[in-house]
Amino acid sequence: MNLLIVFHSLYSLAGGVDNRLSELEMNLPSYINREYLLFKDEVDLPHKGRINILKSISIPKFILNEKRKFKYLTYLFGILNLILRVLKTRKFLKEKKFDTILAVDDYFSIICLIASIGLNIKIVCSVRNNWDSLYDNSMIHLLPDFFYKKLLPILMNKYSSSVHCVSEELSEKLNKKYKVKNTKAIYNIFDIEIIKQKANEDIDIEGNYFINIGHFNKQKNQKDLIVAYKNLKENHNISEKLILIGDGANIIDCKNLVKDFNLEKDVIFLGKQSNPYKYLKRASLYISSSLYEGLPAVFIESLILEIPIVSYEFETGSRELTSNLCSLTPDSLVNQMVYFISHKNLIHESISKGNEIVKNKFEKEVILNKWLELL
Repeated sequence: MNLLIVFHSLYSLAGGVDNRLSELEMNLPSYINREYLLFKDEVDLPHKGRINILKSISIPKFILNEKRKFKYLTYLFGILNLILRVLKTRKFLKEKKFDTILAVDDYFSIICLIASIGLNIKIVCSVRNNWDSLYDNSMIHLLPDFFYKKLLPILMNKYSSSVHCVSEELSEKLNKKYKVKNTKAIYNIFDIEIIKQKANEDIDIEGNYFINIGHFNKQKNQKDLIVAYKNLKENHNISEKLILIGDGANIIDCKNLVKDFNLEKDVIFLGKQSNPYKYLKRASLYISSSLYEGLPAVFIESLILEIPIVSYEFETGSRELTSNLCSLTPDSLVNQMVYFISHKNLIHESISKGNEIVKNKFEKEVILNKWLELL
């Protein structure tokens, strides 16, 4: 089999999808000849497949910085960039011979589904987030929402052999709400032993702390977490610090909020970390204020390292990994944390349930076999 994997990058600090994609490709059997088609020249993760880079037009910075202000010009550049990428991808596909394309994420699914029309190539699309919340006038890749919510389901039903989803709930939502056929839920692959090994490295932080890991953006919603933490410090006399790992567009606003609350000594921003596991392993709790996800990798990594999770009850993913959930407000998060911390038996129960989830749902060979059936 000749397999082409299409995504934007293979970069360790870009996000969870890059890391999960590397993990999957590295575990594929040797009889699968694979290559990558990437749209950013950012590659530092382990891989066996050959890397191909397709460059596209340069988007003016004023559009990237003020895309809502220049809405229609933004859409024009987004559509032109999409067309160029489709044409370049089609040329690439005609020059090579692939049996299957794995298009990772919605934008690259659109590109591959259009570019491969008439070329007799099997297309597997991989959906990794909740469309309801992700495409809410968000201008992802400078495109209007209907490209994802209207056009993509049509393309998937007409040209894809199957649509992979990272969680059961996400698969069900795509099938029922967006009428996407042939959805198949397969969890991500995690190298459990490597995660545990990296988690044993030393850190330079003393004392107990809560932790959150992720991009600082609307989705991860760390502002709510900081507000909740302020409440915990003022009204519940907690001694734990709050460790925040990651970077992103909203990090300055979060730092200013911490300053306004006079919490600079208690909230520690560590930026992007090549090895977040060593910090995660020593946390008292993993706290999430995400508004939506597909299936958060950091939840699974927390379960692997036996760290209890307290989280907002967002759609697609949260209920499959933890029961320590609350409604999407800082006050609810505070109440859930206080209740959880004050009942020590819940901590032990949470760790025990987490071990069962890892054992029953994240066995590497089982997941890999499901992927091989799909490809």
